[in-house]
Amino acid sequence: MFYKEGIFIMRKKLTILMATVLSGAMLTGCTGSGNSTSGASDSASTSASIADSIDSDSLTGSLDDSATAASTQVEELSEDGYLDYYVASDYVTLGEYKGVEVEVPKIDITDDDVQTTLLSSYSSYFTVTEVTDRTDVQMGDTVNIDYVGKYADTLEEFSGGTGSGYDLVIGSGTFIPGFEDGLIGAELGSTVDINLTFPEDYSASDLAGVDVIFTVTINSISAPTYSEEEIEAIGIDGVTDMESLLNSIRTDLEEEAQEENDDTVKSDALEIVHDNATFAEQFPQVLIDRFIADYEDTLEYYMQMYSYYYGVSYDSVDDYIAQIYGIETDEVAAYKEEQAVTQLEYIFLERAIADEEGITVTDEDIENELLDVATQSGYTDVDSFAEYYNETYGRDVRKLAKEQLIAEKTLDFIAENATVVEVIELEAE
Repeated sequence: MFYKEGIFIMRKKLTILMATVLSGAMLTGCTGSGNSTSGASDSASTSASIADSIDSDSLTGSLDDSATAASTQVEELSEDGYLDYYVASDYVTLGEYKGVEVEVPKIDITDDDVQTTLLSSYSSYFTVTEVTDRTDVQMGDTVNIDYVGKYADTLEEFSGGTGSGYDLVIGSGTFIPGFEDGLIGAELGSTVDINLTFPEDYSASDLAGVDVIFTVTINSISAPTYSEEEIEAIGIDGVTDMESLLNSIRTDLEEEAQEENDDTVKSDALEIVHDNATFAEQFPQVLIDRFIADYEDTLEYYMQMYSYYYGVSYDSVDDYIAQIYGIETDEVAAYKEEQAVTQLEYIFLERAIADEEGITVTDEDIENELLDVATQSGYTDVDSFAEYYNETYGRDVRKLAKEQLIAEKTLDFIAENATVVEVIELEAE
């Protein structure tokens, strides 16, 4: 599911997190009482990248042991803890859900976009040799530099802004906007000052939006050869020379842009459909409790990953929530319930549309979905995986898979029936 502003972006994680993935319980990014979502989105993104970096074998290797240990502790979810137990229309009155208008940027991949991707993603494939026929820096060059970053107002050096002997590909977008452009035309051996402003959304808050000066010395200038042998060695089907490589890059960028637009249609259309509907004042407490518990389990996992990779620790899940969402500890319980209720609004909204449109999933759909998950989790069949899952999480994985598949089909229906308007994005001033 792709929910606006991070209300929930569903990702299929074939790891021990299947409980939260299939139940749709990761409520990251929702806000209450006017809190900003930007920090939550950053945290969710970072957490997801951590989970992606983990070898699934390291997680699934001890599944049988964990199932044995958990079987005496886990309480099985009651029948009324699943969505099939309820009639969605009891909790939502649908408004307009077909033909809602969504704007997406017109896809226009420029030569500069292609060149930037070539330099940022493929430069490591090519041999660079020192330039002998010129002395100025050009786009695509690899320059070896020393640099010192200083605050523009005090000229004091800031932390992390100094380096020496650094090889930088000009046009790769490795440094903040303006840095690489500021070196184009600089002479070999020269020292130049580049006046820049860090982006407002820069990850280090003490530098975000700050005016700085980088003093940069050009030690050497090299350029790639782009030989056909090196291009072929990249291993892209049909790519044998520079022209075919650039065409391949352009195609990839267009496909990526289309995928982003498709996601935008889903998230924006769903938000509009949600705004057009009205919801019950109360939802079943057993469902609220289910999603809160799954949310806590997810964050417990991420806390462990943060501790393992970054040495960051928190006293409890509630402490973690308070810090990443910037709320007081005594507000956490209400916050979690609020997020669960918001999640349930979207869930019942989708199920009401599914009921209205006759959207269903078959037993075969469910088995096919779970067979892929089971095999990648080290099981040879769905039955054994389902048994493990119930013992470990107290959940019927087939019911969870059905819930998820209905949600996915309904979201596809909403997007397919939306009116999509392409607009030309204006460059930020």
